[in-house]
Amino acid sequence: MEEKVFDVSMIYIQNTSASNYTLEFYCRDKNIKLNFSAVEGIEMIAKIPMELKSAFVQLTENMPKVWNMKMVYPMNFRVTYNGRIILESM
Repeated sequence: MEEKVFDVSMIYIQNTSASNYTLEFYCRDKNIKLNFSAVEGIEMIAKIPMELKSAFVQLTENMPKVWNMKMVYPMNFRVTYNGRIILESM
């Protein structure tokens, strides 16, 4: 599976249950939500340098596990899934 998302200003990643994840991309003109199951992990590859304005990770036991990243400027990403979610800047 491969998906390309353009003009992303923020990425919201949530572990919805066990090994299920939802990724939400806040783009210039729309939001894109992708759901994944049986995820081993998430990897980021910055082929194009990226700057984060802010990032927040919450891994507390009794709270939803989330990872938010807000970009300094809009970025384009290729999202692939092969057991692992790979976010690659392009």
